[in-house]
Amino acid sequence: MSLYQKYRPTTLDDVVGNEVTIRTLKADLAKKDKPHSILLSGNYGCGKTTLGRIIASELKCHETDFKEIDSADFRGIETVREIRRQIQYKPVAGECCVWLMDECHKMSNDAQSALLKALEDTPEHVYFILATTDPQKLLPTIRSRCAQYTVAPLKDNELYRLLRKIVSKEGETLEKEVYDQIILDSQGHPRNAIQILDQVLSVDAEDRLAVAKRSAELQ
Repeated sequence: MSLYQKYRPTTLDDVVGNEVTIRTLKADLAKKDKPHSILLSGNYGCGKTTLGRIIASELKCHETDFKEIDSADFRGIETVREIRRQIQYKPVAGECCVWLMDECHKMSNDAQSALLKALEDTPEHVYFILATTDPQKLLPTIRSRCAQYTVAPLKDNELYRLLRKIVSKEGETLEKEVYDQIILDSQGHPRNAIQILDQVLSVDAEDRLAVAKRSAELQ
C-alpha cells in the first residue's frame, strides 16, 4: 500500500491545514438543516476528493450507498438522467445516499443543466458533493445552489508537520534538507509531497536527497 493511501485522512480531525474550511464544515454538518449540495474547489492534489469521502462518512453514509463519479469520464446528459432516476431510491444500509462528482466542471452544459434539476429537487436522503479545480466553468446557478468550501494548498510548516508525522509513524528519520526539498517541489500539494516521500523512504539514507530531487521532476 502506498503512503498516500495508508495515511489518507479519514476524519475531519485528521485533516492537516485549511483550518477555517474544516471548522466551517464541522459547524455546517452539525446543523439539523445540513446542506444537501456541497461544492469543494481548489487546486489538484489538495485533498478535495478525500474531503468529499470524509463528508460522506460524517453524514453516516454506508459504502453501499456512496457513489463516486469522475466527471471527466462522462459528459453526457444520459448519465445525469440516470443519477436523477437513482436518487429516488432509499439508502440500502446507511442513513443517506451520497454522490461525489469529481472534476464536475468537465460536464457539458446540457449535463450541468440536468444536474441542476437534481440539486433543486434533492430528496431528503440524498447529498451531492461536487469537486472541481475550476468552479468558474460550472453554471452560476449550480454554484448558487451549493454550500461552497475552498481547499487551499498547504503552507510549508503544515507540509513539514504532515511529513514528519508520517516519517515518525514509519519508524524512519530524514535530514532537514530532504524535508525542504520535498516541500519545495510539492508546491503545497499534500498528495505530491507524500508521493515523493514514498520514493524517498524506499532508498538508503545517503541517496534520499537525490531521489527527492528526481522524484519531484517526475510529478
